[in-house]
Amino acid sequence: MSPDNTKEREAARRDPVRLRLKDLLRRNDLTLKAASLAIGRNRTYLQQYVDRGIPAVLGYRDSETLAGMLRCDPEELRHEVTPKRRPMKRRPSRIPAGLPGAPVATIPEVTVEVSAGAGTLAEEFVSETALWHWPENMIRHEAGAEPGNLRILRVRGNSMEPELGDGDRIVVDVSRRLPATGETFVLWDGIGLVVKHVEVLHGDTADEDQPPRIRLISANPDYAPYSCLVQDVHVLGRVLWVVRRT
Repeated sequence: MSPDNTKEREAARRDPVRLRLKDLLRRNDLTLKAASLAIGRNRTYLQQYVDRGIPAVLGYRDSETLAGMLRCDPEELRHEVTPKRRPMKRRPSRIPAGLPGAPVATIPEVTVEVSAGAGTLAEEFVSETALWHWPENMIRHEAGAEPGNLRILRVRGNSMEPELGDGDRIVVDVSRRLPATGETFVLWDGIGLVVKHVEVLHGDTADEDQPPRIRLISANPDYAPYSCLVQDVHVLGRVLWVVRRT
C-alpha cells in the first residue's frame, strides 16, 4: 500500500461520522456486513466506507435507511461538508516517442467531486489533475472518437475488478451518453458516480405507463446488479480504454 493510500485510510477511520456509525452498529449488535446487506448494498459496502473512505459520503437514501435501523437522526450519518480527496500531483506529460511530426491531442485527466450531484462535467465541479498527450490518429482510428470529447478519470473501489482496479484510469468519451447494452459507462445512478456495465431493460412493451429502466452490472460478483429509472440516471460517457500500470 502506498503512503498516500495509508493516509487516506487513516483519515477515514478518524472521521467522526464514520466513528458514529460504527458505535451505533455496535450498540444495536449489527455488523458492517449485515447493515450493508440490509440497505441493499453488497456485503463489503460499509466496510469500505468506514475503512477506505469509499464512498466519500453516504447517499441520502442509505443514511435514511440506516437511521431507521439504528433509531437515530439521519443527520448523525451525514457530513456537513463533503470530505475533500487529496488532489493528485500534476505529472509532466510526455509526447509519445517514435512519432515525429504526428499530430498530438491533449487529453485532460479530471476529478469529479461528489457535490456534482447529477454527475455533469460542469466546470465548477471538476478539477484538472494532469494532461495526457496521445496521437490523434490513434484516437480517431482505434476508438472512432474526437480527441476533444475525451476525458481521463481515476477508478475508485473494487466493484469492477478484475476488469478495472482501484487506481486504474479510464478514457471516457463524454459525447456518447446514450446507454447501450453490453457497453461500459460512467454515470450518476442517483446516489453516486459509478462505472458499470449497462443493460437496457425494455420491460413490458404492452404497458406504456411503465417507466424505462437500465440495469447496472459490476464485474466483481460480490456486488449485486441493480436497476435504475432512466430518468434518474445521468450518463457522463462511455468507457473506451483502460490505462493501468503493469
